[in-house]
Amino acid sequence: MADSRDDQTETRLEKYGEGTAGVWGCTRCYYCNTVCPMDVAPMDQIGKIKQEILDRQTAQTNRSVRHRKVLIDLVKSGGWIDERQFGLKVVGNSFRDLRGLTSLGPLGWRMLVRGKFPFRFEPSEGAAEVRSLIESVQNLEQHPS
Repeated sequence: MADSRDDQTETRLEKYGEGTAGVWGCTRCYYCNTVCPMDVAPMDQIGKIKQEILDRQTAQTNRSVRHRKVLIDLVKSGGWIDERQFGLKVVGNSFRDLRGLTSLGPLGWRMLVRGKFPFRFEPSEGAAEVRSLIESVQNLEQHPS
């Protein structure tokens, strides 16, 4: 991935970004870093590959990319995750994936029956500060010094 002479980067990124078989299957347990005999910190490399994928792809690419982008957008807008929007945007692909939407039905019903479904969303008191921090990090990623 880091070799500028490599002309297969895009092909590799597509392969690495395929569902949970690629980098999105990493659970971030850091075990790979612990057992790596060469101290190359595989978890750090996986993180870099994920960022490359996120930089090149839109939320429409697949659910894994959409999950990450929606998560950041929701936290940025409200300081935390609005679960109602999260499911609809990630699993239901903002009403584009009917199978995904119907899969949310049983969970939504159980939440309603148990009084766990949030009808309102109140942004956190620190939402403006969270937004500022996320924007600062995003600016650093786009314009490293």
